[in-house]
This record gives sequence, C-alpha cells and structure tokens, in this order.
Amino acid sequence: MTEKKPGLFTIGDTAQGDIFRTVFERIQTAIMVIDPEAHRIVDANPLMESLTGLSRDQMLGKGCQEFVCPAKCGECPVTDLRKNIINIEREVINARGERVPVLKTVAKAMIGGREYLIESFTDITDHKVAEERQLALIAYLSESILRAKKPLELMQNDFIRIAQGAASGDYDAEDIRMQLVAHARNLEQITKNLEELQAKAIGGRSSEVPEEFRDFFLGK
Repeated sequence: MTEKKPGLFTIGDTAQGDIFRTVFERIQTAIMVIDPEAHRIVDANPLMESLTGLSRDQMLGKGCQEFVCPAKCGECPVTDLRKNIINIEREVINARGERVPVLKTVAKAMIGGREYLIESFTDITDHKVAEERQLALIAYLSESILRAKKPLELMQNDFIRIAQGAASGDYDAEDIRMQLVAHARNLEQITKNLEELQAKAIGGRSSEVPEEFRDFFLGK
C-alpha cells in the first residue's frame, strides 16, 4: 500500500500539528493550501478531494494554476493581480476537466515561519442549476403570457372601435354581430393555444418546458 504523504500540519509530528491536522481534515469546507512563491499545492483536505475528484496525493506538489485553478501562470488573482478573494464566484477544475462553480475565499497565513495561501471553496453547483432552471421557467412563462396578451390587447382595441361605431351609427346590428362572431372565434383560438401549452407542460412532450412549469399544472 502506498504510504500517504505527510501534510503541512504534521511535519515535525508535534501535538499542535496533530490538532491542526484533525481540524483541517474534518472541517466541512473544501480547503487547499498553496505555496504562493511556487504556486504549488502543499496540502488539501478530504472535502477538496471530493470537490475535485482528485486524491490528496495527486494534488500535492502540483502547480495550482491550470490544474485545479483556471487562472493561467502569471495571472494568479491573489499573488499577481493583488485581488482580495472573499466569497467570490470562481471555478475549480475537477478530475474530468469540468469546471465546477464555487464560492472561493483566500487568506494568508504564517505556518512554520512561512507564508501560505489558505484557499477555501464552497460548491454552488446546485445553486447555479436552480438559478438556470428559474430563468428558464420565467422565460417560458413570459412566452406563454405574450401568446395571450397580444391578441387580447388587439381585441380590446377592436371592442372600443365597435362601441364607438355603434354609438355614432356607423355600424348597424348586423355589422356588430359579425364582428362579435369573429372575436368569439379569436377567443376560441386563444383558449386552444393556452390549452396546448398546458398539455405540453403536463405531458412533458416538449423539452423546452421547465420541470417546475409541469409541476405547477400538476399541483405538486
């Protein structure tokens, strides 16, 4: 069995190091420790392994840039661009080369007389997915409303015109009857269009219909 590489907090095997190691491994935040001069990973906790799909041993000694961090060499937001990173939306590259959305915070810390960067990450994939689905739902609802709103606005204008024509004597009873019949057919078509949207939403026959829209009609 391959021996696990020593971590930053266990070098020297001190009691204090053991305490830090325990906290580091059990804290419910993905954490990676970086040597700011070499931009190399010197430690990573189990949640960082889960986030990236990489083992700690696979990460140790690797350059963080373009490995788990999308930033190119010479463009580190902290050491090169001098930015403060506190709960900022960023991305982490996982073992499959996918970019995982995260909230990232970077803090400097002195450990064993040397300065390191302590980078912490919170996976916000579920939040981003929910956000995208909400936007899709809003877009679908907006389209559905517009399909009914525009024809109804035109009909409203026509009813005003018919009322004015009747008051002025320009329209006789037969003119009014014919126009009302035509608008009754228009209303029938609008109802059919809305029923079609409802049927697609409930039956899920359209890939463009968000799941939440179908759930709304089904009363979930």
